[in-house]
Amino acid sequence: QVCLTVWERVVMPQVWVLLGLRYHPWLVNRARQPRDTIANGQCLLLTRTVYERVGTHAIVQGEVAEDLALAQRLLTAGHPVRLLYPNGLISTRMYQTLKGLIEGWSKNLFLGTQTSFPDSVLFRAIVPFLLPLPVLFWLTPPVLVAFIGDPWTWIALASSLLFWIGITVSMRIPPIYGLAYPLGAVMLLGILLRSTIRGNRRVVWRGRSYGQAMTTGKISETGG
Repeated sequence: QVCLTVWERVVMPQVWVLLGLRYHPWLVNRARQPRDTIANGQCLLLTRTVYERVGTHAIVQGEVAEDLALAQRLLTAGHPVRLLYPNGLISTRMYQTLKGLIEGWSKNLFLGTQTSFPDSVLFRAIVPFLLPLPVLFWLTPPVLVAFIGDPWTWIALASSLLFWIGITVSMRIPPIYGLAYPLGAVMLLGILLRSTIRGNRRVVWRGRSYGQAMTTGKISETGG
């Protein structure tokens, strides 16, 4: 993930760690249920035969999280999905502006959770409200330092900073941006809130209009 601006460098690591907690490669590469698989639409590698057998992107053209939906259909059709990190082989830049970053993740996070659990109305209902919990957890050390400030809180903060510096470096972002992880976490909380408040309302993205069927949890295209 190519991250060049300040906001990309402080927010994108937050999102990828959140996604990594939900879709760890260990889980995805052993998935037996659609809820445990995912794909990255920026780079999909599969044979033409399999792609056409499952219906190509035509079967997910109305989905906001179409890569996730395609992975679920592949798994359902008996084709295992493998999640890999080809660092050094491919790269992509998702967003170039703060506005684009906020709008893009606001579009994806809530509706992605709905697609993520195609067979469970209960999980679709509660997961959007559970997503902020990890973010609040890693905001806890700086909050404790600010209000308590004993040695243990400083140790917790130091550990958190080392963790986020490591994540930042792994994304080929200058390590100093790891020190700003609380700012990125606050931004992510705002995006999660915005995404949840928007909920199932129509989404317009790059000239396409999407709406969500409230009764089924499936996303259907409502216009072009």
